[in-house]
Amino acid sequence: MPTMRSSQHHYSLMRGGLVHRLLQATGALHGRARVSLWVAGILLVVSFGPMLVLAARAGTLWPQPPRMALLGDYATLARVLLALPLLVIAAPRSDALLRNAFRQLTHSSLVPARRQKRMDALLAKVRRWRDGWLPEALCVLIAWAPLSFGGDSVSLLPGVADWRLEHGVLTAAGHWYEWVAVPLFRLVALLWLWRFVLWTCVLWRLPRSGLVLHAEHPDGAGGLAFLGLAQERFAVLALAGGLLLAGACVNHVQYLGNSLYDLRHLLAGYVIAATLFLLAPLLLLMPTMMRTKRHALYHFDALGNRAADLFDRRWPSAQPPDAGSGSLLDHGDASAFADFSGVYKGLASMSVLPMTRWNVLWIALHAILPLLPLVLLAMSVDELARKLIGILV
Repeated sequence: MPTMRSSQHHYSLMRGGLVHRLLQATGALHGRARVSLWVAGILLVVSFGPMLVLAARAGTLWPQPPRMALLGDYATLARVLLALPLLVIAAPRSDALLRNAFRQLTHSSLVPARRQKRMDALLAKVRRWRDGWLPEALCVLIAWAPLSFGGDSVSLLPGVADWRLEHGVLTAAGHWYEWVAVPLFRLVALLWLWRFVLWTCVLWRLPRSGLVLHAEHPDGAGGLAFLGLAQERFAVLALAGGLLLAGACVNHVQYLGNSLYDLRHLLAGYVIAATLFLLAPLLLLMPTMMRTKRHALYHFDALGNRAADLFDRRWPSAQPPDAGSGSLLDHGDASAFADFSGVYKGLASMSVLPMTRWNVLWIALHAILPLLPLVLLAMSVDELARKLIGILV
């Protein structure tokens, strides 16, 4: 068991750093229960529990139009009750799939044995960055830093009285929101972004680590298609961002009278920007893949010219090079040329990015999914049901 754990840590992006060591010191990582569920539950109680009690005491818990109460603040509910636990619970599963990608890089023909030292050096450098205390200490500092430059408190929505403020001054619930709930969410999000940066550094340094691509690989991406699947693991960031955006949009519709049509550019821009941002690191491999494809096409073009020339000279005479061995159809030259043509077509269609349309769609769907309930704000349930029935019937 110790060997298995050390192997998991060897390829992990999450199991290391200041926060991981703090959890390890408290003994939270020694049990068999799913630690992520416990951590998510604790963060949920710490961030939302006191805020709930303090808002109830102040009489700002339940909706009281036109004032926005805590339970009517959909942006805060989405941030604390949905996005925060989501990021914590999704981390172990995403890390497990990223570990598989690291194993694929180190235990395949992508890195020949003579160049394995370069790959080992790259992984060692990433582990040093992962285990260093400074990056995560900076995440903690950044999470709470805005409090030092906050200045005067302002309403969550312009012109709308909300549960955080009383006569322009933060209430007790507002203080807890500003000093605990929001910084905790920022910290978890920053830890995710730090892991995203580490993964991006791996992709950036990968071409210099002795990577050998095979342009004719059947995955259509030179043997790197699995990196597109690994990149999908960060789709949870698009999902969490979509939850925040959906909550903010509901607030604008409910309290400011905006319509979804007014917010359409914001919603579409978010989906496009989130998808491009999460897929952008794969662009770092594009020059290497283009160079691999170009060189392979040169070699296969030269080989194809010789094969086509030989085939053209043999086919009209229908005589194989070895007299008495039957016709050309029996000799196998035709099938060999057809096989070569198939390989060449596969090579010519090789993608210069290690992603497919399904990788793009998967991340885009994670960004879109939290926005779908907003349709209920644009039309009533009865109207939506009538439209669906009209489409189906």
